[in-house]
Amino acid sequence: MNEAMLKTCMEQCNSTSENVGIFVDFDNIYYSLKEYGVNPEAPEYCVFSLMERIYSINKIRTLRAYADYDQVGVSLKHLQEMRVQIKNVYGNGLEEEYRKNASDIELSVDALEIYYRSPEIDTFVFLTSDSDMIPIMSRLTYKGKHIHLFCIDDHTSHYQDISRFCHFKCDLLTLFEIDPQRKNPEFWTDRALTEISAWYSVRKNSDMMLGGKWLNRLLCEKLQISSRAASRIITYLKDNNLIRETSNSAGHTGFFPASSL
Repeated sequence: MNEAMLKTCMEQCNSTSENVGIFVDFDNIYYSLKEYGVNPEAPEYCVFSLMERIYSINKIRTLRAYADYDQVGVSLKHLQEMRVQIKNVYGNGLEEEYRKNASDIELSVDALEIYYRSPEIDTFVFLTSDSDMIPIMSRLTYKGKHIHLFCIDDHTSHYQDISRFCHFKCDLLTLFEIDPQRKNPEFWTDRALTEISAWYSVRKNSDMMLGGKWLNRLLCEKLQISSRAASRIITYLKDNNLIRETSNSAGHTGFFPASSL
């Protein structure tokens, strides 16, 4: 954690905030962090703990997290213990860039409802990198509310500049001190090859083959990355001849480190 930046966040966020409503597009934040091999449940990367540190328990009037929890692998019990109001939004059963749910719609409706139901809330905090949040942020700004945004800048670059619609913005990558290079496949080359070799060294796997689907799952589990990030790594390893696909006597195919062939 960048403690100097955290201190600045606390000073700026609390200078005009007495009653705070926090709305977390958790689908968006969860998968964005996974792109960097970061476990969103790890204490040092927990956005819910971060919110309590910045705003304090005495100012937070509602803390809501929106996601399809059938897909997002987090402990609901842990979220409840942190006083997070769980908002489950059903998706289409697909993952990452192929997933689609109504998180942005439900979050926006809830934020607007809170505006009318709890007029004492002076600050609306959004954790998202999704430009679909722009309409509700803009509307609440016109209503005289303070808007704070915590996002992952890398994931907002190809959208309309969402930061134009808030009074305060914080980049989570910088605050959590996450190395941007972690998103590049070459960052993971050595660890990926080590995990592949280790898998084949396990006795029960000696007659098995690590096919593409299983390799993707292995890298997701061992490197704490998203499926999309794992696919990029596999493609990079293949393109650079660091892994090669081969077949066993049974005709099953799998990937081996090129150095072991």
